[in-house]
Formats: sequence, structure tokens, C-alpha cells
Amino acid sequence: MDEGICQLDATPEWLANESIDYIVDCLEYCHNPQMLADLRAIFPRQALRSASIKVSPVQRERIKLWLQQLNGEMAA
Repeated sequence: MDEGICQLDATPEWLANESIDYIVDCLEYCHNPQMLADLRAIFPRQALRSASIKVSPVQRERIKLWLQQLNGEMAA
């Protein structure tokens, strides 16, 4: 089990446009890997994936780097 990662399945409510838009806002506001880790603990993976498609290209690249860092820390 991935510690610190939300294990909930994304219900239709999580995947509704309003919810995805909220998650997009949260991802856009994210300023560092720790904030991203906090979001991963709160939101289901599928909802995060759906939202990540909508973030700005610059922020998407930051998130990719942070995910590599976080996944590396979890593997260690």
C-alpha cells in the first residue's frame, strides 16, 4: 500500500466538473512537493489525473518533477 496516498476510488461526485475544477485550482496553487504530497493524500488518484490534464503546461512540468521526487522518497 502506498503510504500517504489516498486509496479511495473516485466516485462520480469526485469526477464531476465542479470537483475537477476545484482540484485543478489546488494543483495550480501547489508550490512544492510537500503540498503535492498533501493533495495526493486527500484526493483519489483518478480525480487527480483528470485534473492534472487541465493545469497549465508550466505547472504540469513542475508536478511531474515533484512526483518523481515523491515517488523516489517512497521507494527509499
